[in-house]
Amino acid sequence: MKWKPLFFCHIAIAVLLGSFLWPPTFAFWNSLDTVVFKFLNQTLEGHPWVQVFWAFINHRKADLVEDAIFLLFFILAIRAAPKEKRLRRTAEFLFCILIAGSLIYVVNRTFLKYHVLIPRESPSLVVTPCVRLSKEVPWLIVKDETVTCFPGDHATTLLLFTVLYCFFAGKKLGTYAALYAIFRILPRLIVGAHWLSDILVGSGCLALFFLSWALCTPFHQWIIDRTEKALKARFQKKNKLVLEKSCTTDIQSDICKQESSKDVSTEELR
Repeated sequence: MKWKPLFFCHIAIAVLLGSFLWPPTFAFWNSLDTVVFKFLNQTLEGHPWVQVFWAFINHRKADLVEDAIFLLFFILAIRAAPKEKRLRRTAEFLFCILIAGSLIYVVNRTFLKYHVLIPRESPSLVVTPCVRLSKEVPWLIVKDETVTCFPGDHATTLLLFTVLYCFFAGKKLGTYAALYAIFRILPRLIVGAHWLSDILVGSGCLALFFLSWALCTPFHQWIIDRTEKALKARFQKKNKLVLEKSCTTDIQSDICKQESSKDVSTEELR
């Protein structure tokens, strides 16, 4: 049990939430949010090809590509591990999927959405003038507005992926994952679907809370150990079946050869 990191994670959550809820410091967040949105959104003005690029990146189908790239990162980390540790690395990444999936679908999209609804309009509904990609690129379905933008589901997924990947895959591959996560967070900020504080405070606090309890306690080791054990049992059973099948084939082949040689001997005697 890592008490010190767990304690500091909760202190960070308290500071972030406190600064967001306390009116004097919320004014700071509000100003920062507006400045960041205006700076990013103005890069779309008068650049049709840039608008189309970010519209495609912000399209829902792009999330499928994102999932495929997550899977590619996992495969790269598994292949980079020593052969004897690849099964353990697979179990670690199955744990990553379990944590990320549980948080997004159980907490963000069920508990928060239906029981703790936090009303907050996205930048595209508040700041004027701004470039709205849903109007500039009408032939693509682009999400650039919402009345419940806090916290950001997409950013939460990316934060979880990045931290867990760095924790298990190491610094080198983790750096590439972090750069990719920053790139994937940008579209929501540029088009005005989320404020910066939706990500830093909302998604950040959720990720900090669940990751601290997942990684600073024996929970992750307990889950990973059992997953690895189940995978080993599965592979051993599969290898046993393959071996038995191979032995059966060899025995049948030997029997056929013996019968063939008997037939030849019989014909010679005749």
